[in-house]
Amino acid sequence: MYNYLKKIMRLIETSEGDADGMLVVNKEGIVEYIHPGKSGMPVFVEDAVGQRVLDLYPELNMENSTVMETLRTGKTVVGEKQVFTRKNYKVTLMATTYPIIENGSIEGAIDVAKFIDVKRTGKGERIDNSLYSLDDIISVEKNIDKMKRTIENVASNDSAVLIFGETGTGKQLVAESIHSLSQRKGKPFISQNCAAIPGNLMESIFFGTEKGSFTGAENKKGLFEMADGGTLFLDEVNSMDPNMQAKLLKALEEQKVRPLGARRDVSFDVRILCATNRDPESMVSSGDLRSDLYYRISVVRIDVPPLRERPEDIMRLTEHFIDHFNEKMDRDIKGVNLMVRRVFENWSWPGNVRELKNTVESAFNLEKSEYITMSSIKDLLRRVSQEEGTEARLRERNVPPGLPSELSSQKALEAALEKGVSMENILDQTERCIIEAAVASEGKLSQAAKKLGMSPQKLNYRLSKLNMREK
Repeated sequence: MYNYLKKIMRLIETSEGDADGMLVVNKEGIVEYIHPGKSGMPVFVEDAVGQRVLDLYPELNMENSTVMETLRTGKTVVGEKQVFTRKNYKVTLMATTYPIIENGSIEGAIDVAKFIDVKRTGKGERIDNSLYSLDDIISVEKNIDKMKRTIENVASNDSAVLIFGETGTGKQLVAESIHSLSQRKGKPFISQNCAAIPGNLMESIFFGTEKGSFTGAENKKGLFEMADGGTLFLDEVNSMDPNMQAKLLKALEEQKVRPLGARRDVSFDVRILCATNRDPESMVSSGDLRSDLYYRISVVRIDVPPLRERPEDIMRLTEHFIDHFNEKMDRDIKGVNLMVRRVFENWSWPGNVRELKNTVESAFNLEKSEYITMSSIKDLLRRVSQEEGTEARLRERNVPPGLPSELSSQKALEAALEKGVSMENILDQTERCIIEAAVASEGKLSQAAKKLGMSPQKLNYRLSKLNMREK
């Protein structure tokens, strides 16, 4: 059971950024668990738990269902097109299904879905949130505004784009926005996390197979054929071995592939978008990314800054996610309280925008009042508490912990509050004291920021907010 759960969590972690949904089924083909994707829980799977896959989707059967094939054979099925109709929606998706094997027995399967098209039956109406657009990039920060202008400029061309950013910054969002603005927007957008493909299946998934090419092989299109006329987005492209990188480069240069076992090449017309969460130049230097492939896929490069370098966006994004989950969960949360705001503004958000979104969603599940309070962000507070204690960090940075008198003791704090000194004023005063001490000890803002464990951009933001810039 431990390995069972461990595999599920690993797949959720690696696929969350580009998956539109995940189903976990038992060995009888009954849905045990649903993990919503980036667009939330689709209406056509909301009541799926406890039902058989083949009962949910009548168009699927033992032969064409990837879930049933994996349960029957114990093999991973990657990038298989599935079409079904349910609850007035016609859904076309790419399914990758992994077996769950315990002690040599097939105990279930995990189905990861990526939507190609979702329409209301009889109306030809496409669901707006099937792909992200430029309007979904929420920001008030000038560097993100520049990035959005770059997306607008490159979208109309067919040049290859390399998107670089830490995990959770929104690389998938950037890629889908490029496609949504391009002339290819009516064609397929195929997304594939290269790190999720087993090495021995990489070539067949990319280039396709012809029946009889190896035992059990069927006629299947590869990623390039499936994306023909549209866009192919490859995340973690550096996870391919050098030999596969060379084959990918050849396919891109020639705009054709030869499926395994085939005698003729198949031409395609695809725009390539790639992403990585590691610095591309360092990967080229280390040999993890071929230099010739790097130059081919990085005609245009877009860097997505981490959330810690765009502090102005923390509360703007928080408001956006609160609005989103209010609508989704039928709640009326009005915002966050003062202490939560301070935690949000001063946390480094190593998981970036994804971590912030998950934190807000978690709070919605726990909060009972009109505002998100400290009691509903316990997971975040636990992560914060794992950092070094405040006094230990100040000692290490040579910053004297001389806090204002209002915080010198619990009694002093209570007395200050009794006199009408607001909690916000006390916190502002404390923050000023710490920043002044850091700047005094270092002399330069860049070094002070380093000592305080924040970026120069974030320190500048705090100085402006506290009216300390001139001083």
